[in-house]
Amino acid sequence: MIVVESKTEEGKEYWFLTNDFEHSPKEIAQAYRRRWDIEVFFRFLKQELNVSHLVSLNKNGIQVILYMTLIVAMMVLMYKKANNIGYKTAKRRFAMEVRNLAIALIVVQCGGDPGLFFKT
Repeated sequence: MIVVESKTEEGKEYWFLTNDFEHSPKEIAQAYRRRWDIEVFFRFLKQELNVSHLVSLNKNGIQVILYMTLIVAMMVLMYKKANNIGYKTAKRRFAMEVRNLAIALIVVQCGGDPGLFFKT
């Protein structure tokens, strides 16, 4: 058991029961503090970006999925700021525009005219 005193509240102590004998009490307390940030990050991934499960279970696959998800999140935030709209509206509109762009590229690759489907 380790006991850590609070930096913000005088006289308040936190008790941690651990089997980690390699790290100092300060490092263990920092790990518990970071745990909440990790929980908030995964909540963001699940609720805002609809990542409900991981497609891959190996380290490289998980890293690729996380990087792709974070890139898309940054693109949605840039779209939101550029269009001065709310996050949910930006996410919906961005998805529609990316879908339309993908369809237009497929039509062009097949020799068609995307102007027949989309008004420009």
